[in-house]
Amino acid sequence: MKSVFSSGSLKFQKGVGKLNIFFSHLIVIIIILFAVFPFYWTIVCTLKGQKQLYTRTPNLFPWPLTFDRFLIVLKNPRFILPFRNSFLIAIIASILVVLIASFGAYSLARYKYKGKTFIVFFLIFTYLLPPVLMIIPIFIIFSKLQLVNTYMGVVCGYITMCTSFSVLLLRNFFFDFPEELEEAALIDGCTRIKAFLKVVFPLTLPGIVAVTLFIFVQVWNDLLYAMILTKDIEHMTAAVQINLLVNSQFATMHYGQILTEGCLLTIPIVIMFVFLQKYLVKGMTAGAVKG
Repeated sequence: MKSVFSSGSLKFQKGVGKLNIFFSHLIVIIIILFAVFPFYWTIVCTLKGQKQLYTRTPNLFPWPLTFDRFLIVLKNPRFILPFRNSFLIAIIASILVVLIASFGAYSLARYKYKGKTFIVFFLIFTYLLPPVLMIIPIFIIFSKLQLVNTYMGVVCGYITMCTSFSVLLLRNFFFDFPEELEEAALIDGCTRIKAFLKVVFPLTLPGIVAVTLFIFVQVWNDLLYAMILTKDIEHMTAAVQINLLVNSQFATMHYGQILTEGCLLTIPIVIMFVFLQKYLVKGMTAGAVKG
């Protein structure tokens, strides 16, 4: 009797376990579908014909598909020019922020000097400030320096916005890096800068790539700084151009174009995440050990 009872309870526990796994997977699938559906709907709408786009009954699987909107948008200089600006500004700002933040974070992680704790708290405070509070003084300063509506001005604005976060994040990566490797390089005749560039920087590459990716995405998606610091089509970013199109009086007529431009804007971010996700995961786990 005991063996029959124990075998029955064991089967019941296995059944409950399988049921829990089934419902857990079901909940995860529902959450994923809820998160992915807006992106799917965006892509579907860009591939619909003009008549299908404005029908009252939604069509999840339209046919026939058309790529005319992509061809029109890619030939439109009013999109290509801001898209190029977004790409150049995001790359330049990411590289400069990582270079500045790397030296600052390395200093905070390795050297001991007066005021270091104050600097860390100051960086945390500036990072917690909403960007909208900083844009007014930045605009006033840049106006006096004649940096408004210039590439340099936009890049400097993003450097101001992203440096605090980058220094704090890279500081954790350098804390985790073993000092013995640096000491060995110093014994072999390297200076501090050489040891940093030839030993520390290459071996903390996953964390640096992760920070670079975060900065690139933040700059790429930003609207506030680019909208305030640029005026004409030659200097504005793609986010500003789409915002102007959305708020124009002909927005409903350009519904398909807006979705197509938004879809094209996500492609560089998706490509970067696909090819750099290995470094991103390594960087996130490496920097989460020490604070």
